[in-house]
Amino acid sequence: MDDVGAVADRGSHRQAVRAFVLRLTGNEALAEDLTQEAYMRAEKTRATLRKKSSEKSWLCSIALNIVRDHYRATARAPVAAPDPTILDQLPSADDTEETLLKAEMSSCLTEYVFRLPEQQRDAVALHDMAGLKHAEISAILGVSEANSRVLVHRGRTALRELLESNCILTPGDSLPCERKPGSCQ
Repeated sequence: MDDVGAVADRGSHRQAVRAFVLRLTGNEALAEDLTQEAYMRAEKTRATLRKKSSEKSWLCSIALNIVRDHYRATARAPVAAPDPTILDQLPSADDTEETLLKAEMSSCLTEYVFRLPEQQRDAVALHDMAGLKHAEISAILGVSEANSRVLVHRGRTALRELLESNCILTPGDSLPCERKPGSCQ
């Protein structure tokens, strides 16, 4: 396949990769930027596509690494003061509150996913957020399919424990999760 064909094939997975990144970040603009960065990195490293991996799983693994790098850099960066005009930029639609709550929940959940041990984090993110099958995850992580299943199970269990110890979960509430007093921010 020529380079133009390779770019076209990768473009067919763009929505799935962007949705995966959006689930990890909870931010539309950031998801678009990181997806673009993932595609640029994919073009630079197209020779590294493993024959065992599908285009989608390869692109999702690149996107996961980009998101991981972003959060590492963000953790090292000094916290900037919030922009006082940010409220003027918010849409005025009726569902603004719901959209903001979903973004906050996604951001909170992503924070706890990134606290998991690396292989568990990657397995949970690739399985639950990117929708990859265990065969694809095992090829990306270099583990057996059975180990992929174990990593997802253990990652979900550890994530549940993190959420239970740091959050007050109230299903059916308008804000289904809030941090417990004294938990890490």
